[in-house]
Amino acid sequence: MPLTPAATAKAPARRNAQPPGRESAEGTATGQVKHEPTPAECAQLAHWVGGGGTTPGHGEALRMLGSVGNNWVAAKGAYVGRDGAPMLTLTGFRRPYVDELLKALLRNHPGAFLAAPGSDNETSDYDVAVLGGEGTWAVLREFNNIMREVWGTESGITFDTNVYVDLAVPPTSRLPSSADSWQMKGGRPNTDPEWVRVQETASLAKMRRFMSAGDWQRFTRGIRDEVMAASGAEDGGRPVAARFEQTRRTDSLFGAADGLYRAYVRDLARLLRARGHGADRPAMDDERLVTHLEHHDENAVMEARNVLYAVHMRGAQNLARSFVRRGPSAAGDPAPRSKPNVADLNARAQIYAMEAYHSAGAVFDVVHRQQAGKVTAEELSEPDYGQSFNEQVGDALKDLTHYGSDPGKAFYQSSKYVYRMTLAADKILEYGGGSLPPQAEELLAALRHLSSKTGVLQRIRNGADKEFASLTEDQRSARARTETLGLLGTDSLDEFRRRLLDLARAVLVMRYSRP
Repeated sequence: MPLTPAATAKAPARRNAQPPGRESAEGTATGQVKHEPTPAECAQLAHWVGGGGTTPGHGEALRMLGSVGNNWVAAKGAYVGRDGAPMLTLTGFRRPYVDELLKALLRNHPGAFLAAPGSDNETSDYDVAVLGGEGTWAVLREFNNIMREVWGTESGITFDTNVYVDLAVPPTSRLPSSADSWQMKGGRPNTDPEWVRVQETASLAKMRRFMSAGDWQRFTRGIRDEVMAASGAEDGGRPVAARFEQTRRTDSLFGAADGLYRAYVRDLARLLRARGHGADRPAMDDERLVTHLEHHDENAVMEARNVLYAVHMRGAQNLARSFVRRGPSAAGDPAPRSKPNVADLNARAQIYAMEAYHSAGAVFDVVHRQQAGKVTAEELSEPDYGQSFNEQVGDALKDLTHYGSDPGKAFYQSSKYVYRMTLAADKILEYGGGSLPPQAEELLAALRHLSSKTGVLQRIRNGADKEFASLTEDQRSARARTETLGLLGTDSLDEFRRRLLDLARAVLVMRYSRP
């Protein structure tokens, strides 16, 4: 999409008729000046692109988006499933708009490139990863600043778009520049035990985010007790010393995940309060304040998270650059240059990102394997699939909580994550050996069937299926509840959540009881 107007007369007067930029010493063959915008000038470019558009369709997209308050969720409610697929006009505007802004910002970061492996249908979001290059935390910061200036809200509100930087690269190094990344230095990262510990902790933190302190305590205590319990011949009759060591490791992982979550809540609440949010609720603790604002001022929470994400990514990328250039710290060196330490800082940054995977295993499995096809199933390890499983559980819990007032909608909105959870559980069983208790096996099979891509729940969720597109919200919810009741024997949201956690507990007990 060129940054020159198709018809400048159509652009509002407050926009620039010509895109701003600094003149390059390098001219075109026709003698025209080549414009190469600086990051500071990209905000003006965004104003100009948003005002004029480059095709008549873009002008229509702006009108449509403006009619629903520049809110993508509202746009989906108004346009998805309608005759003529009007939502595709908006998605056709969103992708080039976002891409052109990011490409302009990437000019100062040689080696960096965009990756957007997700689907591009009427209901999908549009998340973009910036891979490669150095210092790309600044791209994240500038992009979010531009969106705030132009639209007055975060990109997650306006376009259902989030930008991520420095995501974990495939363990087989099939992306440009990935062989030179900190993650691949010294070999495949997912074979390092300390790397695995860091990533497992990050994935458990996703689950912790969507459980209350009491629920988390009960959930983890139950797993700990089963890992510690004497067992029979089915797992070789683990010796007492082995059971103590496995329980210690389990406690350590759960404690670290809880600590990571609490740090996230503390820093987020601190920034929100500093910006004047929650002043009318001084007695609220950090967790309650963040939860309250997530429901009453979503944009404020998004902005705070995006700011903290860029801040934390700056620290992670600075350490990564030092690690790549100087190698690991020498024995006794207090500088924490090591792959696991960089991974830890990266995971601590990703927890602030909107709708992001916290762990490398989830990125490997979903983003690089299922969506982009950059790795095969055999190239990933059991811990990778374990991390992916944990994060799918967390994301399913997120939707069950978010749509808690409408159980049917909660069922179909969470179905994508439940399905990915079952895929990961199958790989854990295939790669790690062992078996689940019969009741958990039956539950896994039922959830696999209920959440499959061709099943009713995902077809409702995707929005474009003609059988469901014409139904009202209440009718879709009722249909989802009927389907869930038929396959699980319950349409209670609380019972659905309990069974989801029962399966998660069984999988984690099996994994953490292994040698």
